[in-house]
Amino acid sequence: MNRSSTMALKHAIVITGLLLAPGATETRAQMQSQNQINLDQNAALGAVAKMTEAQRTYFRKNGRFQANIASLQQDFAITLPSSFNYAARTTTYSAYNYVIPSQAANTGTLKAYVGATFMTPGQTPKMITIICQNTQPGQIRPADPMLVLGTAIANPNGSIVQCGDFSTQISASVVNE
Repeated sequence: MNRSSTMALKHAIVITGLLLAPGATETRAQMQSQNQINLDQNAALGAVAKMTEAQRTYFRKNGRFQANIASLQQDFAITLPSSFNYAARTTTYSAYNYVIPSQAANTGTLKAYVGATFMTPGQTPKMITIICQNTQPGQIRPADPMLVLGTAIANPNGSIVQCGDFSTQISASVVNE
């Protein structure tokens, strides 16, 4: 073997060793895992946003909210990521859409969401929505957001929505109609 071949072989071994170093492999795997978690979390937020908008549209067309997730998904072409479970609860004047982590491996890293749509009879606006995210990761159903009517809270429209305990509002998620 000539001198240049020997040098090339040594460089290849050093480079291969760097690529296979335990720390480098763990860091790369951690980055891939974090990227997947971010993708899953963003997909869940997109799903709850679409479900909340679908409830608004469904109510305008039908005069009631839709409690069946499969119907919402089909009627409004909503993609629901498999790393989460979904549920809806409706009342005469509100709809709550829940998106909760389902994969055991990621439940300690993914956060749940709830999107709420409220009718505000006799108020302006007529319909208001909010999306809230749990402050802690896990398979915990978020507390229901609340529609607060009255004068105890300063609000020129007479109504306000708030996230429930242990959850925070997603920026720009309050939509008035």
